[in-house]
Amino acid sequence: MTSQTTQTVRVIKNYNNWKWDSVYVAKNKFISVAVVPQSAGRILEFNLGDVPSLWVNPKLLGKSFPHSEEVKMSDWRNFGGYRLVPLPIDNCSVDKNGNSAKRWPPPVMIGDSPYNARIVKNKSSEPSEIVVTSGVQQLPVPQFDNQSKAFVYPKSVNEELQYQRSLSIEDNSSLVHVKHTLTNVGTKNVKRGIMISSQHVSRSKPELTDGENFVAYVPFDEKYKLPNGEQFEITGTADSRWNYVNKNRKPLDKNNPEDVKKYYNHGTNWNGEVAPGIYEVAYDYELMSGFHIVSSKGWLCYVNKTNNTAFVKILEPYNPKLEYEDGVNASIFCSGLETGYLETEVRTPLYNLKPGEHFDYYEIQAAAKISAGTVLAVNRIGIITKSLTLSTDSKKITGKYGVFKEGILVLRTTTTNGQTSETVVENNVNPLKAYELDFQLQDKVKGVKLQLYIKDDHNDYHLLDAVTI
Repeated sequence: MTSQTTQTVRVIKNYNNWKWDSVYVAKNKFISVAVVPQSAGRILEFNLGDVPSLWVNPKLLGKSFPHSEEVKMSDWRNFGGYRLVPLPIDNCSVDKNGNSAKRWPPPVMIGDSPYNARIVKNKSSEPSEIVVTSGVQQLPVPQFDNQSKAFVYPKSVNEELQYQRSLSIEDNSSLVHVKHTLTNVGTKNVKRGIMISSQHVSRSKPELTDGENFVAYVPFDEKYKLPNGEQFEITGTADSRWNYVNKNRKPLDKNNPEDVKKYYNHGTNWNGEVAPGIYEVAYDYELMSGFHIVSSKGWLCYVNKTNNTAFVKILEPYNPKLEYEDGVNASIFCSGLETGYLETEVRTPLYNLKPGEHFDYYEIQAAAKISAGTVLAVNRIGIITKSLTLSTDSKKITGKYGVFKEGILVLRTTTTNGQTSETVVENNVNPLKAYELDFQLQDKVKGVKLQLYIKDDHNDYHLLDAVTI
């Protein structure tokens, strides 16, 4: 373990041979994060070591687009990576009758157009930040009417919004701190939130379709239901699935039993409750559909099972007193576009903003190598794939973890009379290796509280897991 500062933040030309002049890159010895102002300020790289989490659209490398909102369905400039859509989605445009409507592609200024970017250097003890700022997004936006073959324009500008994101990474960790800010820069009251989404890699090689190895985990609680009273919702139907594959992939025949069995369904990737309170979704190449649910513990996790690498998002806690679009703070989406990607989507609450007001939303992203198995829990220190367990017969303590911080793994035991002892069970843990605890206690185990900590190079203790026997 080292106390040396390893973080760097700089602007690199033609980073990764992406063909953009200016890419803002934050790196330490565990992770790399790359932000591209010309691609709507999107994060197009979040890697743990050499393992990428984000899908990047190779067709749009080096490109940028004007601020014009005159875009049709086929004009979506989807760069990939980490993107932004204003919420609610359903009232960002107008239809030919002048009613509020959804438009896809989403609003261009905040989603596809170039952003301004800068590096903010903080105090020597604090990491530098990459700050990106959008232009002013006017709403509603025009919509193309297929019947008249012309754009329908709103009669007036009702909203003006501006988005800003600041990002920093910690030394000696895989933690990425993100602050989202949406400001009402117009003259009228607005009610808005944002959806911030990561488009993830969904195949191990270009020629493979091994989507079952690329999954997302969401924690849920029965007390948090959708507005319709259901625990979750799959947005696609058997008909929509069939029609999408038939139109975009290959012709299907409803008189062919094999086609009907394979394609006339909701998909086989909704793996369900794979552990108590944990839902798993895998990628399906033939499916264009979403999954809505409340993340009860405030996290989402994407896992590449081919190399046991996990990327997590730690969200602001769900607040049932606030309003969320569709009643959820999280969703998963399987895209059939381009080469396909699995998307983890974070939804902020909807806030009432007077002119000049803004809201901030905080998010932490992190990455770690994990042991094979289901992600059971996530906290700001690491990932648990097997909870801390003590066998009273053998006095053996076990557990399986991925960690976000480099340090020493320390086991603290506390007896019922308050006596504590500490044992170093591993001298060096870090995000690049999973850790499986297998430790033998020598003392009696009755009334023992066990706590597993990471002790960092500042001698600060960070609780990873705990159990009371």
